[in-house]
Amino acid sequence: MTSPTAELERRARLRRAMIATSGIYIAFAVLVVALAMISPAFRSPDNLVNIGRQVAILGIASSAMTFVIILGEIDLSVGAVASVSGVITALALSAGIGPLAIPVGLAVGAGFGLLNGLLIVYVAVPSFIATLVSFFIAQGLALTLTTGQTILFAADGFRLLFATGSVLGFSSAFIWLVLVFGLMGWLLARTRFGAHLYAIGGSQDNARMLGLAVDRMKIVIFTLAGALMGLVGMILIARIGNARADGAIGLEFDAIAAVVLGGTALGGGYGSILRTIVGVMLIGVMNNGLAILNVDFNTQQIIKGVLVIAVVLVDRWARNIKMN
Repeated sequence: MTSPTAELERRARLRRAMIATSGIYIAFAVLVVALAMISPAFRSPDNLVNIGRQVAILGIASSAMTFVIILGEIDLSVGAVASVSGVITALALSAGIGPLAIPVGLAVGAGFGLLNGLLIVYVAVPSFIATLVSFFIAQGLALTLTTGQTILFAADGFRLLFATGSVLGFSSAFIWLVLVFGLMGWLLARTRFGAHLYAIGGSQDNARMLGLAVDRMKIVIFTLAGALMGLVGMILIARIGNARADGAIGLEFDAIAAVVLGGTALGGGYGSILRTIVGVMLIGVMNNGLAILNVDFNTQQIIKGVLVIAVVLVDRWARNIKMN
């Protein structure tokens, strides 16, 4: 028979584990309710549509980052790769090649992702260093191609397809986000590919003993992440109507923050697209709400940093509870 003290401890652990597991959902709900009460502008239908448009780029980048982090790796190149993909796509559009600019943009992103994978697998460079190298190469290439200038292009059909169009009131950028989330969530939760990804992220040595293609998985994941950055680059330039060498710089940090807030383990082997979606929405709503409240950008960065470290500490606390 369980003693009263042991039963109380068991219930306390369950409550703490539940708080840790559902903390991201609670934080998101509290943030939305608080902003809705403070600012009528926040809860306006137009602003809600605007939030959906704003989170499209971050959401797609975060879905790619989720796969990379579950693998036990990191990708610091996503912002620069999205920027150079957008620049090359804009140059292709301005050169008059029309729809062929789309595969060009995707190929540029996938190419940088493939470079990351090859460096990690065949040169044995840690992902932190490999993707930092790609960051510098992509940024340098973008600056060289633009000579520091903004690239203008006229392609109304392209802009409608990737950003300014709408379906049932939802922007085309948001539709792309939903499609990517749906595909990535299905791959992760419903396929052998996803099961292998979790296994490799949990322990590469064990995965090799089971006969899983660890090196091939790394190359595939980084190439996929790069291709998605090509898509991000196209959505970005379609939304603003031009391309700049620094258009998406810094995106990698928001993407990592969203994934960490969603509970994906930085050590690999654990995470989900659903929780990443909540992390993305949390950052998107927070950015939007703080902007509406006229909080300056530097203070916004401090708030995001404090929020991320708080979630990491709660996650570590929850893991200690489970181990004990």
